[in-house]
Amino acid sequence: MSSSTPETEVSRKVQSVGGSSFSVSLPKDWATDNGLEAGREVYLYPHEDGTLVLRTTERGDATEELDVSADDVPPDRLSRAVAALYLAGADRFALRTDDRFSSAERRAMTAAAGDLVGLEVAEETADRVAFRGVRRSGDLAIGQTVLNLRYVALSMHRTATGAVLDGDADRAREVARQSDDVARQFALVGRCVERRVGLPPGPNRPDVDRRTALDYFAIARELVGVASCAERVAAVARELDDPPTGAAASALSDYARDSRRVVERAVEATINGRAPETAYDALDRREALADDLDLPARPPFDADEVDPYHAALVMDALDRTAEHGGNVAERALKMGLRAD
Repeated sequence: MSSSTPETEVSRKVQSVGGSSFSVSLPKDWATDNGLEAGREVYLYPHEDGTLVLRTTERGDATEELDVSADDVPPDRLSRAVAALYLAGADRFALRTDDRFSSAERRAMTAAAGDLVGLEVAEETADRVAFRGVRRSGDLAIGQTVLNLRYVALSMHRTATGAVLDGDADRAREVARQSDDVARQFALVGRCVERRVGLPPGPNRPDVDRRTALDYFAIARELVGVASCAERVAAVARELDDPPTGAAASALSDYARDSRRVVERAVEATINGRAPETAYDALDRREALADDLDLPARPPFDADEVDPYHAALVMDALDRTAEHGGNVAERALKMGLRAD
């Protein structure tokens, strides 16, 4: 149905009703388009940005169980349906069928729950599989979740660069296994953000407002990028015949450490008080490292110390790592300015 609601804002005066209430009239088109009529009960919530939210239904309760039909879901996509409901922020949900789930389908759904942080199977029958969050998503601290993601991504990065410097292909293969942890942590961040964005704040306010939640999601995406850089470095480690030596090894070690420090400082600026000095420090470090890693401008490494092709691949990944950190630092500055 097409809406006749005007897209431009309208002005209304607040009227006093008795000694303890105010009233504001709504344009009739706005009311009818949203099913409002005289005598209809509505619900009001204050938002952190000064907006007053009016709803025609009461805020959803995250403890209510969502019961979803899986009859139209292809069997090979049931695990994706579990992940989608998890990311939507539901604390309790179930997939059901009018027929029966096969053993393979039930195993796929339960395995999907095992790959997601804080989700477990609550009940399993022939025609229904129910899930519940170990912790209510409303109780999860999104800032701490981002810090956990930073820890995993930088741990991958240290392992990958260590594998290059030591010529250890086995350590490089550990990075691929750690990438699953990054995916799980990023999914948890998405779940937390969905909870913040999807529900207006009521009496139990979330730990951050909506815009900050979206900032954290953007930061989490940059940290996933850091993990991808670690995978690129690990791929080089698996190809090396001999590890770097001499000045080349020392320089690559310093560059790797400096790139991680950019990320560390940038995330600190977003989580710990949003101090602008910390964000500016991260950006300064990022610019200094970019100059050091400028391949056309810097003298080449000695070919006897490291293969030039592999060194260039590692340095490009380290430059991208610092760039992700710089993006986080810029986001931290925006968050700080908005808070001020």
